[in-house]
Order: sequence, then C-alpha cells, then structure tokens
Amino acid sequence: METALSQLAHSVASAVSLEGLVRPMLDLIQQATGLDSVYLTMYRPEDDSQEIIYARNTGALTLKEGLRVPWQDTLCRRALTENRLLTQDVPNTWGDSLAARRLGIQTYVTVPVRRLDDGLLGTLCGASSRSVEIADTSLATLRLCADLIAHQITREEHAHSVRRQALEAEQQIQRMGLISEVSRLCLSASRLHDAVAAVAARLEHSHLWERVIPLYLRDDGHARTLGEKDPEATRLADALMEANPEHLEGMLHSDHEHLIFPPEDMQWVREQRRREALPEDGDAALLVITSDEKAEAAILILSAHDLNRSPDERQLLNSVANALSLLANRLLDHARLEAANLELKHNALHDTLTGLPNRRYLIQELERLLAQAQRVDGAVHVAFIDLDGFKRINDTHGHEVGDEFLRQFAVQLRNLSRMGDMVARYGGDEFVFVGKPGAGGDPAHERSVISERLRTGTRGTYELESTTIEYNGPSVGVVTWRAGDVADADVVLARADEAMYADKQARRSAQHTRHTGD
Repeated sequence: METALSQLAHSVASAVSLEGLVRPMLDLIQQATGLDSVYLTMYRPEDDSQEIIYARNTGALTLKEGLRVPWQDTLCRRALTENRLLTQDVPNTWGDSLAARRLGIQTYVTVPVRRLDDGLLGTLCGASSRSVEIADTSLATLRLCADLIAHQITREEHAHSVRRQALEAEQQIQRMGLISEVSRLCLSASRLHDAVAAVAARLEHSHLWERVIPLYLRDDGHARTLGEKDPEATRLADALMEANPEHLEGMLHSDHEHLIFPPEDMQWVREQRRREALPEDGDAALLVITSDEKAEAAILILSAHDLNRSPDERQLLNSVANALSLLANRLLDHARLEAANLELKHNALHDTLTGLPNRRYLIQELERLLAQAQRVDGAVHVAFIDLDGFKRINDTHGHEVGDEFLRQFAVQLRNLSRMGDMVARYGGDEFVFVGKPGAGGDPAHERSVISERLRTGTRGTYELESTTIEYNGPSVGVVTWRAGDVADADVVLARADEAMYADKQARRSAQHTRHTGD
C-alpha cells in the first residue's frame, strides 16, 4: 500500500495536465484492484451523455476511449442512484442492462468525481468479466483519486477561464485599437471611397476574418468593388441586400444596425464561398455605410466563424460602420456647404432675374480688363445698352411680361457675345457689353460694328408666354478705352452712358424726322 501511495504522490506532483495525472492513476488502480478495465468518464450535461476519456485495459474486457453513450443507459447512473458503488454480481443486480450483458460484466465499481459544490463531473470506474474481490483500501484509493481528479479538473477549468479572460481582454484591446485607427482614418479622409478602402485593408490586416472587400454602391443600388474587380464579391453583396430590403431601408430612416447577415438558408452562401475558394463552413456579413441621403458604400466580411452570434464582434463592425457613416455625412455636409457657398457667391455676382453678371461683377471684371490692357498697351470696347420703350411694355402688359421680356433680351445678348466678350445687367433696363478690339482693326469701325450687331441682334419679334412684342431695338453707346486713359471702370461706363444717350437722341431725332416727313 505504501508503494501505491508513493506512486500516487509522484503522479500528482509531476502531472501538468489531466491526462498526465489520470493515466498513472489508472495503472495504479488496475494493479490495486486486478480489474480488466479501469477508466475515467466525463458527464456531458449538454446532451445528457457519458464519455470515456481515458481507459486502461488489461484483461478480456475492453472499453475504448471516446465511447459516448446516453447517461440514462449507464451502469454509473444506476450505481450512483442506488448508492451501490461496488457490485460483484452485475448479471443478477442489473440483469436488464443490455450493455452489461453484451460486455459480459461481472464486477463493477464506480466512484463519482464531483466539484466542491457536489456537481457531477464524471466517474472513476472499473469493470471485469469475472468476479473480483475489491478491498476497502482499494475503494479508499479510488475515492482519493476521484478527489484529486476533481481538483485537477477544477484547476484546469480555472486556468482555462483565466486564459479565456486574458484572450478576451486582448481581443477587446485589439478591437478598441481597430476602432481608434478607423476613427483616425475617417477624421483625416477627404474622400469616402478612399476611407472605405483604407479601413477594409486595416480590417483584413487584423486577421480576424478571412476576407474583407471594400465596395461602393451605385445609384441603382448595386455594389461594385473598390480597386481590383471581384464579380463574385459584388454578386454576394447584391444578394445580401436583395434578401434584406427592409433592413437596408431601416438603416436610412430608423436606428437599425448597419450589418446585413445571410438568411437562415445558408446554401447559397456556401456556394458563394466555394466560388471564392474558401471553405464552405463559414459566415458572411455586409457592413453598410450610409449618409442621410442613401447607402453610399459597403464592406463585405467573409468569416470562418459565426459572426451573427458574437455580440462583441457585431459591436465592433457596427462601430466601424458608424464611423464611416459619420464620415459620409460629414463629406455630404461639406459638399452641401460648398454648393451653398458657390450659390451665394454666384448670387452675389449675378442678376437673379436674367442670370447675367450684375453691376458688382461688371465693375470687378472691367477693372481687371483695363489693368490687363494697360500692361500690354491694348484697348477695351465698352457698350452701354438702354431698352427704349421698356416702360411702355411694363405699363401695357404688366411687370411679369416685362420680366419675361428682360430674360429673353438677356438671352439674345448672350447669344451675340463672342469668345472673350462679356454682357452684364447694369440695372433696371440697362445692360453693358465689354469686348476686346481685333488685332490691327480700326476702333471707330469696330464700334460701329458692335453697335449694329447689338441693335440688330436684339431687334425683332419676342414670343412671350402671354403676348407677342415687336421690339425696335435698344439705344447703344460704344466707347473705346485705350492704354493711357484713366483706368477707372466707373469713368469708362460714364463715357459709354453718354454715348448711349447721344445715340438715343439721334434715334429720337430720326424718328421725329420720319414722322414730320410723313
């Protein structure tokens, strides 16, 4: 007995695992009892079964490691229920046991392996096809071994729990690091697609998933890969979105999470994974990036494990989607602000009725053209245009017709402009034309040509929405500014205005002469 206890003490002291502890114990128990087979079983509560973990077989009776049977059918359950730890006549005691009859068990002994809270871990058992006398000291050794095994299992479970907690903490740190890096990428990004591609690359580099594929969503809702083409990935992304249209809509208008998982029927996902040269057993998810207006982009995740059942992983992926969606909205707001600023700038420099440059824009541009011409010893033609008879149009037909007439008149002026020319609404019924002289041309002749072109081009029939107006053309005064003249836009415009009034007087005189002649 002292030798057996010495062997037991040595196995306990040197064991670094449950197997390292149990196998020497089984040798010791077999030697002490003379049973054909001694073995350790584990109770599996998840399916109410018993499994042989380690076995020592030396006689006619052989029980294999890995054998798993329903707990209800075991001799162990009967023995523990009846508190009959040792049975030397199994056929007469449990004659209805098919397993005992098939194996030919005559002697059977079992000791429970229990936790400190008395929860059943398994059993330490022995069996023989012949009748074997089991001494009380052998039973005591079995109980001692069962206690040591329970202690080792508890210790290993605790160590496993500590390792698992450490791994979870490490994974949590990794997830936090990923979210931090994704946030940094989003804060520094100026284009959504660049950010989505960079984030996808970082996620794939983490090796948490098999493949991470960045996608953008076209206006028709279909996915396209960013970078290298991947038709299989785009088909899978489209299929996920088509299978979950309500969830996709909920991302835009409700507080739905930004992940789309495959439906319960996974067969089509397996086929897709097979086409991607990935193992069939795995999961997929689509991480969708949205702005206030629409779904903008997505990241396809292909995973070897079940994504849908991991709350921490879902939280990580939703955090990534939220960061990219915030970026999408920030860029959208920036684009809206830029568009609004451009509109404000345009409105500040353009006439709201005709769309032509307004007086402010005209002065700025004319000052620039005068300075440019001054540097190259050049010249600038400026024509002041006044709509004769416009007051009568307003008084006769109303202001709405007058406004429509001004808009059509502005269109005619714009059509008469050539490359480098400018037309602007100076105010009310007054417009200004600015143009550069031709190389080596006669300025007086060019002024005459400009005046005639502007007058003739705007004269004629105006088909308005509610009426038709026959218009006889405006008064036009054209002046030429030359290098060396006063480079002041207001001065030049005043000269052109004087020329226009001279033209207006000449037209009135001509009209008066015609009427007098009549």
